[in-house]
Amino acid sequence: MGDEARSDVALTIAMLVLGPLLLGPLRGGSGAVGVLLDVTVLLALTTLVPVLLARSRAGSAGIAATFGFRTTRFSRPSAAVVAGLPSAIPVALAGAVAMLTVDAGTAGALLGRLSGAPLQVVQVAGLAVGGLVLPVFLARRGAEAFPRSPEWSLRRLTRTLGLGASTLALAAGLVRVPLGASPVRVVVNAAALAVLIIIVDRTLIDRRAVPRLALLLPAGLAISVHVAAFGLGVGLQAGALAAGTTVAMGVVALSTRGSWPLVPLTLALHVWPTCLSPLALTRGLC
Repeated sequence: MGDEARSDVALTIAMLVLGPLLLGPLRGGSGAVGVLLDVTVLLALTTLVPVLLARSRAGSAGIAATFGFRTTRFSRPSAAVVAGLPSAIPVALAGAVAMLTVDAGTAGALLGRLSGAPLQVVQVAGLAVGGLVLPVFLARRGAEAFPRSPEWSLRRLTRTLGLGASTLALAAGLVRVPLGASPVRVVVNAAALAVLIIIVDRTLIDRRAVPRLALLLPAGLAISVHVAAFGLGVGLQAGALAAGTTVAMGVVALSTRGSWPLVPLTLALHVWPTCLSPLALTRGLC
């Protein structure tokens, strides 16, 4: 079980890191074809390998359970999704404020990316799927892959890694202010992550313990891929924000509630262009 899980984690990371070298030239086109190609590449890099691996390990019927979307008579998805709604609020507010700083107007701030062309709905849907599948799979398979890693409680992981990431994002962002970064967006992004961490800690997780490497690995990966994509300045700030969000999503996916509460958060992360998304394949307003 552990060997298979480690293999799954390694293959997923390899696709995320090496995939852009092969598929990157397909991105960046214009018009409807360009948007559809971007979404296809995004899903190939973030979703294809985890879904195929889940299917090969658990069969078609076990894919939902692999990603934490198990449904029983004692666990209603609708109630779990409603429980996750508060976690989307700080992200949505941060995105609205960020858009106001670039003169997007009230309607643009309220609708985020959905205020653009109709095909933006397809792009947001692709981002939301990839942004949910990737961190959830890495966290859940990571918990099986590294059973010898010291165990920390979900609450300790959330507070230590999540709030640490928020602090790092604030510090990295403030360093960029003299170089032209918006101080409002720097503070708002870091504050939104801190509030998200507090909400997750207080309302969405339990006291169970998991191998800490299950969250440390995807958090570190988030920082490294952002730095590789955007350089040290923006990359460190955006990577820290992404790492904090990855931790928040991972601990919820590993809790008894499963992944259903992450649906509102994931949509908010990609409807509004903050830098809180776990994906480095989309640009936000830092």
